[in-house]
Amino acid sequence: MAPGVEGQSAWPMMSFRGNCCQSALHGIILNFLSGQKVFFFAAGGIGITPILSMMRHLKNAGVSAFKLYYLTRDAKSTAFLKELADEFPGQVKIHHDNGERDQAMDLWPVFEKPANSYIYCCGPKGLMDLVQDMSGHWPSGNVHFESFGVNAKVNAENKPFKVHLAKSGVRLEVAEHETILDVLRTNGQRVPSSCESGTCGSCRTRLLKGEAEHRDMVLVPEEHSTQIMVCISRSKSPELTLDL
Repeated sequence: MAPGVEGQSAWPMMSFRGNCCQSALHGIILNFLSGQKVFFFAAGGIGITPILSMMRHLKNAGVSAFKLYYLTRDAKSTAFLKELADEFPGQVKIHHDNGERDQAMDLWPVFEKPANSYIYCCGPKGLMDLVQDMSGHWPSGNVHFESFGVNAKVNAENKPFKVHLAKSGVRLEVAEHETILDVLRTNGQRVPSSCESGTCGSCRTRLLKGEAEHRDMVLVPEEHSTQIMVCISRSKSPELTLDL
């Protein structure tokens, strides 16, 4: 852990694509000018990139009353550790869940009392859900979300397919409304996961046979024939064979 950054424990480094949350910058400026000077940032996965830009903007504007809660899988894959430590000492809290749901950060102590504050959250669906649950009692205008994920039109085109687990020989059916990860869990297969929206890389699994429909934001084209993110990607072929 880099010095100056508070952390709690440690995901492979992902490719950062996209630039979400930049529209929130205007809102931050307006809130600052209107006297709202306390900001909570929550970031996960590639969401840290725009959140970091917002924090730098506030710092350059002379605002110091803000703190970042940065949720990642592990230290090895946590981006911008050095930058955060050097630029924002004492203003960053990093939590690693190691891909385990039961190790997720409890944000209730952070968001229990709304006070005169604003929340800006950018990241995958899992983080969105967590922050939304913990801030449901806040004024709606004080909580802002921007997320990553597959749109409803893509989900409406889901088709069923089979997954063959090479090590056990088991074949499983994946229905339109299910993910590969859902089916694996239901059938006792333990696969690391975190964001469950294809942005963190935790559930990366070797693809041995079949053509995947890649919906993640992590894999590069060269990896598409041999890897799959089972939390969100599906199959173009009738069956996929996984190294499980």
